[in-house]
Amino acid sequence: MLASFYQNFLEKYLNKAQLITLKMLVWLLQNQKQVKIERLAATLPLPIQQNSRR
Repeated sequence: MLASFYQNFLEKYLNKAQLITLKMLVWLLQNQKQVKIERLAATLPLPIQQNSRR
């Protein structure tokens, strides 16, 4: 997912929840290959309402 350089750098500035969310977003972008907010929100694996994901 994230290169170790970015991982180490971001760990200094983001808390654990923020880092996990960022990793999920990067993973989604790599898998979906399209940047459409509706599609990303639909596939984001968070237990919240879809409108809140957007």
